[in-house]
Amino acid sequence: MGKISGAHLLVRAMRRHGVERIFGLCGDHVNSIFNACLDEGVGVVDTRHESGATHLADGWARVTGRPGVSVVTGGPGHTNSLTGLATAWMAASPMIAISGMHEARLREQGPLQEVDQLDMVRAITKWARVAEDPRRLAHYFAIAYREAVSGRPGPVHLTIPSDVAEATVDDDAPLPEPYRFEPAAASQAALDAAIGLLHGAERPVVVAGSGVWWSRGWEALERFVEAAQLPCFTIGMARGAVSDEHPLCLGYADPILNAAAREIKRADVVLLIGKRVDFRLAYGNLFGPDAALIQIDVHGPELGRNRAAQLPIQADARVALEQLAAAAERHGGWRQKAWVEELRRARRAFVAASARDEASDAAPLHPLRIVKEVREAAGGDVTWVIDGGDFAQWARLALPARLPGHWVRLGAMGTLGASIPFGIAAQLAHPKEPVVVLTGDGGMAFHAWELHTALRFEAPVVVVVGNDCGWGMERELQRAFYDRTVGTELGPVRYDRVVAAMGGHGEHVEKPAELRPALERALRAGRPACVDVAMRGVASPLTAANIARIKAR
Repeated sequence: MGKISGAHLLVRAMRRHGVERIFGLCGDHVNSIFNACLDEGVGVVDTRHESGATHLADGWARVTGRPGVSVVTGGPGHTNSLTGLATAWMAASPMIAISGMHEARLREQGPLQEVDQLDMVRAITKWARVAEDPRRLAHYFAIAYREAVSGRPGPVHLTIPSDVAEATVDDDAPLPEPYRFEPAAASQAALDAAIGLLHGAERPVVVAGSGVWWSRGWEALERFVEAAQLPCFTIGMARGAVSDEHPLCLGYADPILNAAAREIKRADVVLLIGKRVDFRLAYGNLFGPDAALIQIDVHGPELGRNRAAQLPIQADARVALEQLAAAAERHGGWRQKAWVEELRRARRAFVAASARDEASDAAPLHPLRIVKEVREAAGGDVTWVIDGGDFAQWARLALPARLPGHWVRLGAMGTLGASIPFGIAAQLAHPKEPVVVLTGDGGMAFHAWELHTALRFEAPVVVVVGNDCGWGMERELQRAFYDRTVGTELGPVRYDRVVAAMGGHGEHVEKPAELRPALERALRAGRPACVDVAMRGVASPLTAANIARIKAR
């Protein structure tokens, strides 16, 4: 009987679960895992920083729907990875974060980099363990995978001491079967009640959240809204689950960035699917006080949180939507309510109001002129990856979501700069499709070096930098409340030259007429590209609304 390392057994379990590649940064504690990947046919995307590795694993999950796997060394490698874990935790993104550790036999003797890694991750993971038996590494991975994808998805963590990964085990050690589960369905009584409420409503509305994406429920969502002739809004990872260009989709469920969404407050029945009632929905105040709320969520504790649900339904989003679609088709008698056209008019008026700024020939460029040119240059199958800060809000306002999994945002953690590793993950997942990252100059600096990772792995992501030489959102807030600013000025940096120095494609734009040709060259370059655009600092609608809200207190 032959022998293999525990690391080989671990990687075999990864491969058995469909893991194509890991994202990581090498180190003494995990070199054996990297080495095993070579033998077992699992790719290694090595990053320039451990947070880049965890953000890439998170991004991989967000664009493929399958858990991403990160592998980093212990001690500072582990601590560097924590922001990526927290970002995935807040977004309910299924990822498996593996950290190495000093030898288990040296615990509490003061070895190099001895910290309590498990205690650090417990608050930002669904499940976390230290694996101390090399014969059980495959089982630990199988358990981690199951925890990441079951129920409300999310990140999990496994710390593996270096002597455990390097220990020998029997070559024929059994591998656990991949986890298969039966998604929860809604009860017939709940379905009947939901159909009755929606059919009898004069102003019904559907709001679809990330649970629709994670459950692979976009086809069922479109089938249902078409059968019942219901207006639909999308938010989070559900953006694109029904195309913004579909006649029954009214776009982003954000009242600041979409005037049609302000009308949700007039709805008499709201069907909310796979979306937490959190700050994005104004803690439930997006809905009118008398609206009947039908809430579907796979995670029971979310039902009725912050806003009472007249009909709470704990079920998988896809399964529930398939049931609702079938029930709507059986019921018949649906008609498109007059209020759908009211919503369309509100949306058209809001879009028209942006036309002047989109057409502006002023320099530095207005953010909406930048977004317009990007929108028209990129094509229909593009994956948008949008960072944080003020420039990102203009992108959220004016970029269409057309395809499921092709609209990626930071999530509730709002981790500035994560868009670049997210974009690289998207490009690796969809190598034949364009991926465009939109970020401000502040966000660009956090993970710009991961564009070197993109170069090494031939991921031709295009990064558009709206460069107003500072922290634009904070500058506007400080001006509004203190009549002066501090710590907000970054000065001029040519990010295109930074990327070009790495070996990528760089373009700098100062005039509106220069932007489209620069974008087209970047999209054709066949390698990672940065289009650095001199942008006017303009308070986004989100920032303006926040200023007005705080001043009104």
